[in-house]
Amino acid sequence: MGMTAPTHITLSATQAATLCAAARAAHPHESCGLLVGEGEGPLTITDIVATANVADDPSSAFAVDPQAQFDLLRSLRGSNRRVIGHYHSHSRGPAQPSPRDLAMAHDPQALWLLVAGEELRAFRRPAEAHSFVEVPVMVLS
Repeated sequence: MGMTAPTHITLSATQAATLCAAARAAHPHESCGLLVGEGEGPLTITDIVATANVADDPSSAFAVDPQAQFDLLRSLRGSNRRVIGHYHSHSRGPAQPSPRDLAMAHDPQALWLLVAGEELRAFRRPAEAHSFVEVPVMVLS
């Protein structure tokens, strides 16, 4: 597990479209899932793994299915790919972390990718920080 802060994340236009479509399909609930990637400074998303939103109130919160996370971690063992974070959609409001997101952000290595409408923004919460830091997202055509 490297400790290099990501300089930016890269994903394909197809992956971006998949995330936006999942957000539309889940509306008015929040869509969510795990992001698999590789790299240190620049992170590349290699896979998007949609999971069930098991939050008590999926219209205003998200919780990734723990069994799906466990299965994914096991399937990646021995590869150079890893879970780099997760995504979720905001069915109301902008692609901006909510106070609830901040309260849930315990892993300084984890990337938070937010989807609102057609907008994708990524954030992480450094260990010493009391707020999120934005990580630029590059969508490759």
